[in-house]
Amino acid sequence: MATPSPHSNPPQGNPFAPQGGYAPNGAPAYGQNPYAQNTAAPAQNPPYAQTAPAYGQNPYAPADGHAPAGGYAYSAAPPPLTPACRICAAQPAGDMTIRQHTGLLVAMRFSKMEGPFCRSCATAIHREMTTKTLAGGWWSPVSLLLFTPLTLLWNLYVRTKISKLPRPTMPSPTGVVMDQGKPVLQRPLAYVVLLLPLLWLAVYISNEVTSRS
Repeated sequence: MATPSPHSNPPQGNPFAPQGGYAPNGAPAYGQNPYAQNTAAPAQNPPYAQTAPAYGQNPYAPADGHAPAGGYAYSAAPPPLTPACRICAAQPAGDMTIRQHTGLLVAMRFSKMEGPFCRSCATAIHREMTTKTLAGGWWSPVSLLLFTPLTLLWNLYVRTKISKLPRPTMPSPTGVVMDQGKPVLQRPLAYVVLLLPLLWLAVYISNEVTSRS
């Protein structure tokens, strides 16, 4: 029996090595470093992959600020509420405190009205309480020297706040409208204080007459 002759051109390398440089079942090819870093570009995300939202971002809020079809729009914060007048409920109104002082011979009385008030109601209350202070705030020594001047100065400051209030843009829903009346300097009660020197003069003359008789 004749011996077969060897192949004239034997294959080079490992005849059992996989072709294409890849081993089956994901194993590295023969002679390849299994720990070498793969520098191939990663595959692109599939079309259904989504990017994670940034920290603090609402993942359900629409990107353009508009509501999706059939949904509700998202807003950062609700608009601030405008205070209404406590007398007539008109808007806008401002927070303020209007004061009144009455000085009696042996006692004193302090009164105040706290807002919010609209411009019309604040003007009416300010004129009324300031006039009463001018009329009845001088009839005790402490009121004459301290409390009545301080009350008038306070109401003068409040008057500047009233003048900065815009006129009511929303009419009174209750229909209650305060009558502003005449300005303070056009009311006779505002000049009662002028009778005080005359009263002191009358008391002085009466005492002089009594002492000489």
